[in-house]
Amino acid sequence: MARLVKPRNIRIMAVLTLLLALIAGATVLYIYSRTYANANRLGLTMHPAAFESIMARIRPAMMSMIAASAVLAVVSLSFQTIVRSRVLTPSMIGFDSIFVGTQTVLVFVFGAYSVWFQNPYVNYAITAGVMILTSFLMFSFILRSSKNNVIFLLMFGLVLSGIVGSGTRYLQVIMNQSEFFHVQAATMVNVNNINTNIANIAFPIMAIVVGAILWRHRRLDVMALGPDQAKGLGIPYERELRIHLILIAVGMSVATALIGSLTFLGLLAVNAAREVLKTHKHLPLFFGSSLMAILTLVAGQAVMELLQGAVPVTVIINLVGCTYIFYLVLKENKT
Repeated sequence: MARLVKPRNIRIMAVLTLLLALIAGATVLYIYSRTYANANRLGLTMHPAAFESIMARIRPAMMSMIAASAVLAVVSLSFQTIVRSRVLTPSMIGFDSIFVGTQTVLVFVFGAYSVWFQNPYVNYAITAGVMILTSFLMFSFILRSSKNNVIFLLMFGLVLSGIVGSGTRYLQVIMNQSEFFHVQAATMVNVNNINTNIANIAFPIMAIVVGAILWRHRRLDVMALGPDQAKGLGIPYERELRIHLILIAVGMSVATALIGSLTFLGLLAVNAAREVLKTHKHLPLFFGSSLMAILTLVAGQAVMELLQGAVPVTVIINLVGCTYIFYLVLKENKT
């Protein structure tokens, strides 16, 4: 039996090592695209002082990309386990719509130059707070009334996302053009202008969420068998379900409020990790999906910077994500 397990572990370690090497290469490419590539494009010489000044802005951007990608991958895997589907993502509950809607309401009600919108601390606290509060209310009332029916929660989240999205688009249409541009800039993923102080607040919260989910990886292995099997093996399924939904809500809210909407990043990373690692154990899948998500975002951002692409990397990720969902749906229908 040990001979059968050992090659699988070697495969997992080899894949994780390769992903780390690719991330290191993507990081070097990202730094080069932000420094020497830009200097060469402008016909300038990159002096050490200028390089260090740019690196002072690159470091928090890199940390934010790494932290947000890891959180989104971890909560996406946890979410797929408790809903028992590979084609679903936590964004379906409505996090992205609430994020954009909160920014739009702040600008529409208080103005683009108000403290409520311009102050990064106030804006972040309001945005993350609204998303967390909305999630908690949904989990408390919907799951209680539907006896922990997660599918009903997803249906309610889709309806809520549609309502919030429609209201948001209406407000964006009737607001003036200048305010609309402020909302658009605030809701687009822009890792190059991350507020360092906000990141320092978000990082500990995201670390706690990731640590709490990783600590419960064995319980997720059992919960993946289904509610009845998990209860038969001594797992308090309903309590674990609520704990994971709370952790998912906090992680998604904090990461989205920090870096912006990355709807399909977690979905792509988790499914790619499943295909490459060929395991159902959650601990290696957590690490593999996190590294996949980091590699995707960092490499994509590096290429966009290097080619001076007008299309944000999130557009490419969402396009590939939508296509991959169609592929998974067709694949599951065949099986």
